[in-house]
Amino acid sequence: MHRLIATGCAAALAAAAGTATVLAQETGAVRGTVTLEENGGPVHGAVILVVGSGAFALTDEQGMFQIDNIPAGSYEVLAQREHLTAGRQMVTVDPGRAATLDFVLGLSPVHEDVTVTASVGGTETTFEAFNAVTTLDSFDITRESAGSLGDALRNEPGIASRSFGPGSSRPIIRGFDGDRVLILEDGLRTGDLSSQSGDHGVTIDPNGAERIEIVRGPATLLYGSNAVGGLVNVITPHESYRESLFDGTRAQFGTNVGSANAEAGTTASLQYSQNNVLVWGGGSMRRTDDYNTPAGAVDNSASELTNARAGLGWFGDRFFASSGFTLEDGRYGVPFADQFHMAHGVQAPGAGPRETEIDLASRRRVGRFDMGLRNLANTVIEGVRVALNVIDWNHDELEVEDGIENIGTRFTNRTYIMRADVDQRQTDRLSGRFGAWTQFRDFEAVGVEALAPQTDQTSFAAFAYEEIDFRRTRLQFGGRVEQNDYRTAGRVGVPDAPADDHGHAHGLEVPDARDRQFLGASASVGLHTDVGAASAVVANLTHSHRAPALEELYNFGPHVGNLAFEVGNPNLDGETTLGLDVSFRHQADRVRSNVNAYVYSIDNFIFGDRTGEVEDNLPVWYFLQDDSRFVGFDARSSVRLGGDAWATLGIGYVDATLTTTGEPLPRIPPLRGTVSLDIPYGGFTFSPQLEFAGRQANVFRDETETNGYSIVNLRASYVWPRQHTAHILSFTGYNLTNELYRNHTSFIKDLAPEMGRGVRVNYSVRFF
Repeated sequence: MHRLIATGCAAALAAAAGTATVLAQETGAVRGTVTLEENGGPVHGAVILVVGSGAFALTDEQGMFQIDNIPAGSYEVLAQREHLTAGRQMVTVDPGRAATLDFVLGLSPVHEDVTVTASVGGTETTFEAFNAVTTLDSFDITRESAGSLGDALRNEPGIASRSFGPGSSRPIIRGFDGDRVLILEDGLRTGDLSSQSGDHGVTIDPNGAERIEIVRGPATLLYGSNAVGGLVNVITPHESYRESLFDGTRAQFGTNVGSANAEAGTTASLQYSQNNVLVWGGGSMRRTDDYNTPAGAVDNSASELTNARAGLGWFGDRFFASSGFTLEDGRYGVPFADQFHMAHGVQAPGAGPRETEIDLASRRRVGRFDMGLRNLANTVIEGVRVALNVIDWNHDELEVEDGIENIGTRFTNRTYIMRADVDQRQTDRLSGRFGAWTQFRDFEAVGVEALAPQTDQTSFAAFAYEEIDFRRTRLQFGGRVEQNDYRTAGRVGVPDAPADDHGHAHGLEVPDARDRQFLGASASVGLHTDVGAASAVVANLTHSHRAPALEELYNFGPHVGNLAFEVGNPNLDGETTLGLDVSFRHQADRVRSNVNAYVYSIDNFIFGDRTGEVEDNLPVWYFLQDDSRFVGFDARSSVRLGGDAWATLGIGYVDATLTTTGEPLPRIPPLRGTVSLDIPYGGFTFSPQLEFAGRQANVFRDETETNGYSIVNLRASYVWPRQHTAHILSFTGYNLTNELYRNHTSFIKDLAPEMGRGVRVNYSVRFF
């Protein structure tokens, strides 16, 4: 299969190259200059986006830009860099001619966001996107300086953070967790096991990202049918600008310290381009100590993470190829996990009480190769890109006693991913993308919590995403067909008799470790229509299919990471989701709003059913299926108060129930939101914020309710933009009232509250 796909991709590249016919008479160009409002000097490294075409460029050292091969027509053009923005200007592109625009950039606390993840081709603004897209740019990431991906996104509307302590944080989107939320790095899956267990976290350091994009809606079909809730794409600096290189160096350095968990971190990256050759490198180091709460410190909650990446690429006018590697090592404590390990039999019979800490040590090695053709401008294909990822992931669950470490369970997850994307040539009416994706995964666990047998998972998908433009109204059509095959090696060490390998009588039926195959089709249709000059209404109807995850099919045994004794179900069918998303967007000088409402009806929804049985002091979870419904909204609205001061409200809510019984589903976040002010004065911006959550009383059986809370944060930042540099100094005071509150989606909410009062200071400098 892999050879067939590779041959097909090579044939597509060759065919595209052989049939390329440049239609210069039908295209024109946009060129101009960008200067700084503060002193009139040229701005180097500003992004110039031709809205609706997907084309963008970066300004050179003289602040000049030129974007070629723009189809003739009228466009809006956007210019911005960091938190410098110039708004939009209209331009008409005539065939064979270059239109000229000049921009003046000034500081603004509210600016437009762009996305590549949800774009049908190239780059587009989130206002024009068919999907609900949230984007954190490098300034947002620097100002937050979060220690994990889940924490970096936790204040975005409709997003919560699942955790078993700070090190295991992972985003929850619209109430969906685990295998229903897809985590990507530069458009490809990360290959970790964070979806499999509550104490497994995403180990990517968000502080090294150029941009983080959260996508909900039909564009997720481009990346996987299991992204029911949505996906998060972490975009690295070299990937962000590879389509528009300029000779010279881009670099970033940042460092931060924090008080409530004694955090300290540094991040650095560099991209150097000369004569179409791009060399990049970077890395980060980050550590925290046990975090403090109003009730005291939480033992064994410390974490540390180091990573490094480097690569080399050639990016010509037509052909490009690059290769790179990533090394990542992490370790974090799992608070209170030792209590549950001792309860279910890790401690030897008859032994007295002992103090044992449980740590997770992870290692991720990624090799990536990309190649393709671009700017073909023939009658059908604009470009082709083939990406190959080889990921070696493993982590050890360590039992630490008196400084001596023993491996309790070792997980390995080797993944090979190949993806081919074909960008169609955009016409006045039609634009689109289609392609294929395949994955081979080799999973194995050995030790106390080796709940599933060794399993090989093979996946293949073909997808297409098309847009038809009628000027003020656009239509979107998407589709994906995906095959998933599981082949197991059978169980080792778990007999059919009613006793496990620790001698505990359980009397539970061990799930049959048999092979399974799933084939499913997903499709979407959407409407994007302008309402007046500054508003739009977007509606999407999506039908998607998700194959059961490996752990849902095969797990059996005590799983401390989910606080459950899990009994998998090899007879599970695939989930089928019918979803409707409706969005209203408004973008004007004084008001900017994005309101999204959604309803998902899921047939054969897979969940862990609690029956009241207890094994090894853990509640028994049987993986069963029933129909479910998710209804909710997420919204953000910003209002200009006067001058450049803005007030912003972000809020999200979801109600998720089993439709047969009306019972709430487990660990659904409550109503959550933020209210903030951005008050600029010169290069300074002061941003007080109120973060709040409602009481969550709609809980699954035996789940603990949580009270509502409100906490006060204060951010202050200074931005000093120059022609070739941008300095950012930020200060954050969080939970200033030292509120004792609990995160409803935390697995240890009954044992530990969230972080108490603290401060964080960050300095970052970027070179262009």
